[in-house]
Order: sequence, then structure tokens, then C-alpha cells
Amino acid sequence: MLFRSGKAQESEAPAYVGPYAKEHQLYADSTLSKKLPNDTAAFDKAVTCDGNKITFKLNQPVGDFNYAVTLGFGAVPNPTDHKGVDTGEAYTLKPWSNGPYKIDKYEPGKGGNLTLVRNTNWSSAADGGYRGAYPDKWVVSLGLDPTLVDQRLITPTGNDAFALQYGGVQPENLTKIFKDAKTVQADFTGRAFNDYDVYARYYWIRTDKVKNVKIRQAMAVALDRATLQTNAGGVFGGDLADGVIKPNLGMDYAPTGWATNLFGAPVPAGGDATLAKKLITESGEAAPTLTFDYSKSPTADKNAAVVQSSLQAAGFTIKLNPITSGYYGTVQNAAKQNEFGTAGWGADWPNASTVIGPLFTPDGGFNLSRVSDTTWINKVKAAIADTNRTSQASKWQALNKEAVQNAWVIPTLFGLKQTIAGNSLGNLYIWGAYSSWPYASVYVKQ
Repeated sequence: MLFRSGKAQESEAPAYVGPYAKEHQLYADSTLSKKLPNDTAAFDKAVTCDGNKITFKLNQPVGDFNYAVTLGFGAVPNPTDHKGVDTGEAYTLKPWSNGPYKIDKYEPGKGGNLTLVRNTNWSSAADGGYRGAYPDKWVVSLGLDPTLVDQRLITPTGNDAFALQYGGVQPENLTKIFKDAKTVQADFTGRAFNDYDVYARYYWIRTDKVKNVKIRQAMAVALDRATLQTNAGGVFGGDLADGVIKPNLGMDYAPTGWATNLFGAPVPAGGDATLAKKLITESGEAAPTLTFDYSKSPTADKNAAVVQSSLQAAGFTIKLNPITSGYYGTVQNAAKQNEFGTAGWGADWPNASTVIGPLFTPDGGFNLSRVSDTTWINKVKAAIADTNRTSQASKWQALNKEAVQNAWVIPTLFGLKQTIAGNSLGNLYIWGAYSSWPYASVYVKQ
């Protein structure tokens, strides 16, 4: 088999960081060098265990907490019933499994592989019958040249007929597989896909430095997003975004009106310097000098030049700050972060609670816009606590629109991913929540 959630690093660690550490680094930026003891009492206060019953004590209602303890939840078996299983940092090399597969072999590094085989102690009936186990074996090949992977899957032979691509199709092969960004070539029907990845790309604007909403809106409408899209690979790189909630989050997404009337007039993809100048005039302020933070790379340098030229056309003075290493550690440090910069975010599970809260509240962990409005925060908390999924979705839609209308961020792209599989697999599609294959339900055609 040829073969992502977590997001950018957080600025502060929690009080309790796991069962092994005696202390932890408070800030992600290690240059601040502040450490605190690992607060095991905080864990004992929040979580209690009684046999098979685990009780979580939350500091507020959380309507989708079931996701938090099911997706991506990997507990280590207790040492009483499973002696010698917990090997600390080495546990991931051979984790105990109560699922359909177990690790047979793991050879890390380029040319290595991870082999999963049947877990003889598992049965579908004992598991409640909610997950299957179709292939007899999974082999994850590591460190393969992505161009070679494309070639093997475009014309699969032998075991490649049963292979899944873990990464994406290389740019030079896109037109071989796709007629256009939305249509696959006939030869690849049912095994090649172009769909959303999990990430929304955007530029954050620091609201405690750029306080005037009209100035922030002027920055947003002036930006030439069309060229940013071109630099990202054109229509295959992503769709122009209208917020931070992506359409693959289903009911939580609704158009914000970015391209129509969000700022009082349609905003073309290439930006509108005239409308930006109008908003600057309405602000009652002169267009300020702003510094743009970004992680340096050849493509990012090209994008920074677009940012500079399009915003300066509207009257801003833009200074560029290319950061060569530790980008997020830099911009999450308030003393080092400038007026605006780049970022991307993806939901942890299929609910915008893992988007709006993290990005726009002080406790969220990734509030690069430095939003601190109490009324707004209370609305976010109300949405998180709402257990009616329909009304909760309406709240997320409204909050997404409000965040963009306030120009706390400038949405740029809803990223796309192109991938391909062999021709002897069934039930292939891209699972929207994680932009991955539906591994649990893929089967081999006989």
C-alpha cells in the first residue's frame, strides 16, 4: 500500500501535559524559557476513573464533546491488566490494539514500511458490529518518490492495483488524470478524486494593532487573491475562500457574501483598490504602514510581493517580514508579532466548534487576530454549548460571517487535494472531515 489533524502549535501548553513529564514549557517559543511543574492535580480534578466508567468535568457545556473523546483518542491500557505495554515514548512503536488490526512489522525511514495484520483477538460481533475489517493486510510503504507513486498508480500492475496514494498527485500529472479541476478523465473514474483538503487558508489581522474595522476591511478588499490562487497552483490549488469554515464541514457552512455584498459592493478576485480607498476614507484615518509576517519560501516570497503591491495600490505602506524558521512560535508571541500575516486552519472534527473558538477567542489557542470582545466570546460559548445541531449550525454560520465582516481575517483559499488509487479497490471517496480515504470501509475487489 502506498501511502494529517492537529494544527499549528499552540502558544501555551495546558497545566497537565501527560503522565511522564515532571514539568513543561509554558510558551511554544522556547526562547522565553519559562517552565512550570506538570500539574497532575489538574488532571485529577478534571477526570475521574471508576472501572470502565470515565467522568469528564468540563468548565462549560460542550455540545459535541462526544467527538473529543472518540476521534483521535488514544488511551494507553492500564498497567494492571496489561503489564509491560506502556513503554512511554516507545509506546507508539508497538501500541496495544483492541481493533481489527495490529502491527506486525515497522521499519521506519525511507524504504521502510508499516505492516498491519489481522488482530486474532478481535471480532466484529464483540466490537458491536460498527466497524468492519476488509483487507487481510495493510502495508504502508514509507519514503517513496511521489513522482514514482503517480506513475505506479496511473498504470497499476500487481499489488499496485490495491494501492492508495497517501499524498497528492504531482502537478505535472494533473492534466493526465483530470479533464479540469472538477472532472476526472474517463480512464480514472471512481479511483481519482479532486476534493477539499481540511485547511482554510487566510491572513490574520491583529486587531489590537489595526483597531479600525474600516481599515481592516480595506486591507481585505484590496488584496489580489486571484494571483495568490495562481501561485498556489490555480484552480487545482484551491477555491477562493469566503471565510474560515469550509464547505466540507457540511451544515456549518453557508456563504458569507464575500463576493457580493459583505462590504457594501462585490469584491473581485483580483481585489478592488477603489473600494479599499473608499473604506479608508470612511475610516477617518490615513492608510497606515503595516508589516506582513510570513514563513519564507519561494512561493511565499511571490505571495508577499502580491500582498505588498495590491495593498500599496490602495494607499497602504507595506513592509515585508520573511521569517526563516519558527514562524508560528514567532507570530504567537505578542512581542514579536506584527500587524498581519499568514495562517491556515483545519477542523479537528466535523463541527465548526473546532474552528471559530480556536481562531477567535483568547482561550482558543490560535487567536492570532487577538480578538477579545466579551460579547463575541459569549456568543461563541453559546454556540459550543448548543446541543441542537441545527440551531448550532446556524450560530456557526452567523459567527463565521461576523468574523469575516469584522475583517479579523482575510480568507484566501479553501485548499484542494487531488489523489488517486489502484483499479481493484471498492468504496473509494474522499472523506470530507479529514480529507482522507475512508480506510475503515475500503475493500479489495475480487
